Amino acid sequence: MAGRSGSGWGRAGVLLLGVVALVVVGTSVLVGTQLLSSTGGAQAQKRAVEPTGAKQDPPKAVAETTEAEEPEKADSSREDDAQKDEAKKEEPKKDEELSDEEQAEVADSFSAPEEVASASASASASASASASAEATTEEAPASASAEATTEEASAAASAPADTTMSLSVPSIGLSTTVYESASESSLTAGTGHLGGTGYPWIPGSNTYVAGHRLGYPGTGSDHVFWDLPSVAIGDPVSLTDANGQTYDYAVSEILEVPITDLSVTEPVGSDVVSLQTCIEDYGNYWAEGPNWNVRYVVRAEKV
Repeated sequence: MAGRSGSGWGRAGVLLLGVVALVVVGTSVLVGTQLLSSTGGAQAQKRAVEPTGAKQDPPKAVAETTEAEEPEKADSSREDDAQKDEAKKEEPKKDEELSDEEQAEVADSFSAPEEVASASASASASASASASAEATTEEAPASASAEATTEEASAAASAPADTTMSLSVPSIGLSTTVYESASESSLTAGTGHLGGTGYPWIPGSNTYVAGHRLGYPGTGSDHVFWDLPSVAIGDPVSLTDANGQTYDYAVSEILEVPITDLSVTEPVGSDVVSLQTCIEDYGNYWAEGPNWNVRYVVRAEKV
């Protein structure tokens, strides 16, 4: 009985020790598992499952971070932007308040576009070319004037020392002497050359000769220009200087002007001789005075 009983307790003890050992081992395993999960064991397991360089959430935008961390600053920034927008909206009103002169100054301060600048340069070049052409055109008359001056100098050098001339108008049978000046002594002797007017030997001259209609009996002035109204357009006229040089003309126009009109004595741009007498009135060619209110001028151009 004792042997069996001892043997039975021994087995029970061994069995109990085995159970205790199992409990201890199980408890240890459980405690170790809990310790691993609380100290990064899950991370170790995760690293074992996921490959190196696993996906991570992208960093938040700087603006979002700033707005999240400093909401007051973000609100302040929004207010500043709103104020700037309002200021921009008000700028056109300021422009409208500018005067026309101020707006013109502002417009002038901007650089012209390249197309405008190019057009301006082209216009400037065109203006320069035009100015050059005008200068050339001006030089041409100047050159012609210089040539005319040379001709005048040459004519003056060959001019007769005595300015007395002979006048001939064949259509009215006139042949008379032209004395220097239109003084009464010259007009009594024949006809007179009006001082200050040209001579036939000087280019561009209006050689102006005056004579009486009735004159004085027994002198060279007696009815010297009485028949002048009978001269017709195209009739020949000639002047001969003291050197014997003859200058031929043809009647080109007939004028009737007031006795106060001296424009008929001025140069006309070509070589002419003007023969002047007096008539009683316009169209009244044959009355013998006494008023002689109109100048009658026969003008002939050099041929």
